[in-house]
Amino acid sequence: MLRRTGTRYPQHDCIRPGSARPGYPRRVSTLAVLGAGPKGIAVAAKARALADAGLPAPRVVLIDRGEVAGNWSGRQGYTSGMLPLGTPPEKDVGYPYAASWGDASADVVAAMAGYSWHRHLIRHGAYSDWIDRGRMRPTHRQWSQYLREVAEAAEAEVVRGVVTGLEAADGGWEVRLGAGDRIAADGVVITGAGPVVTVPGQPPDHPRVLDGRTYWLAVPGLHHDRAQSLCVIGSGETAASVVIDLVRRCHKRSTIDVLTARGVLYSRGESYDENRLYSDPADWPRLAEAHRREFLARTDRGVFSLQAEATLNQARGFRTLAGRAEQIEAREHDVIVTIAYGQERERVAYDAVVVAIGFDGRWFTSLLGPDAAGRYQDALGGRELEPMIDIDLSVSGLEPPLHLPVMAGLAQGPGFPNLSCLGLLSDRILRRYVTVSDTGPLVRERSEVG
Repeated sequence: MLRRTGTRYPQHDCIRPGSARPGYPRRVSTLAVLGAGPKGIAVAAKARALADAGLPAPRVVLIDRGEVAGNWSGRQGYTSGMLPLGTPPEKDVGYPYAASWGDASADVVAAMAGYSWHRHLIRHGAYSDWIDRGRMRPTHRQWSQYLREVAEAAEAEVVRGVVTGLEAADGGWEVRLGAGDRIAADGVVITGAGPVVTVPGQPPDHPRVLDGRTYWLAVPGLHHDRAQSLCVIGSGETAASVVIDLVRRCHKRSTIDVLTARGVLYSRGESYDENRLYSDPADWPRLAEAHRREFLARTDRGVFSLQAEATLNQARGFRTLAGRAEQIEAREHDVIVTIAYGQERERVAYDAVVVAIGFDGRWFTSLLGPDAAGRYQDALGGRELEPMIDIDLSVSGLEPPLHLPVMAGLAQGPGFPNLSCLGLLSDRILRRYVTVSDTGPLVRERSEVG
């Protein structure tokens, strides 16, 4: 039976790792999660499921500047809220419901089933309608409503605030908030997309230059009653969503150029062999690194979903341009984009430009204090970050642990940076904070064998 009490907002005092809190055993670990989106909610729900199964779950604190699942609602940018979810909703906060907790696995899976997409629909009397209509993808706004319901049912502990710093202190982390408050934690999980990746010369605030977040906030004020020349820079799912929206909204004589460095818009591979590695990355580490990088490029990075491709196949009014945006010059009445393709350079004027080339997954480095930054650099030892992500999705060799699921695709599996295996993501992270002797033998994933 799901608990339906309200989300808790604790005092923002400095809470030491291992301190006692109501409802938790003494010396419990504290895990701070930056971001109250799908990944953070999945971790909080799994911790609650572990506690309900009698396991010594850590205390999970979600920290977010906005509302729970706010980036999916359409009120904070990133989406209109009416876009269809890119992954099947059955890949919910518990998916793939793996038996990861030894003798307690059945109880943990049963508890997580209470937070499933199916249970959400059943509670709202919408399950049969969803089945009969062909299991339609929910909108982002509907998905955010589901996530908020999970957070409420799991009694997720949420702190509203802006994280301004992370420093190693007393064997753990000190999470510093903008209001001067501090939270101590044994481990930190970084979620969220991070700031947008920009083009040289791109102004931070200009009405004619938008990005993958601000476009959706600016849509109501855009001129759709006259023909315009527009440019969307990017070839991934963010760019696809913007192009689809522009095609639907813009004047029929508007022109939309989609600028991609590859010269062609590729669709995402979604065969069984590809999808299974998102759900169960057991065989992933056995692939050569070059093949893993190729797989990510083919199925996840800089590609359109099949749903987006099907929509755009029926659309007119846009064209694909080969090239890279080398420079942006925003002026009062237009925006000049310098397009580089090979040795050629071309300057093209547009009425407006949307830069949708992605988000910076390494944004967390700007938060690290002197000691934490030194430890982080020592752990990397001059190597790239992505190959250094360990099985629990933390940076290998870094103490205290810093979990980076968004950066875990290359080393641990393609599903961790997105929504494809939220249940496995929470298992991997929480394993570090549950003593094996207290849980019985954990079921080892195939990727850990051999």
